Amino acid sequence: MKYIKGLVVALFKKNRQFNIKPKYQKDNDDNLEKDIQSKWQELKRTRKRKSSFLTSPLYMVLVLIAILVLLYILSGYEK
Repeated sequence: MKYIKGLVVALFKKNRQFNIKPKYQKDNDDNLEKDIQSKWQELKRTRKRKSSFLTSPLYMVLVLIAILVLLYILSGYEK
């Protein structure tokens, strides 16, 4: 009987919820959220990927042409 009462209580027991806020926080959550979003947008605008010379389209075309020329020259040595 004691087991059944414990089971019933366990089934209907709610989890505790805590509303914890920092002790010295003066800004409300909306300003904090907007501040984080604005910082993120600023970071996305200012940070750009450094483009390497090796990954530039001009370099890729030059390498492709050099490979084709090399294959053409080497095909002359085939029997």
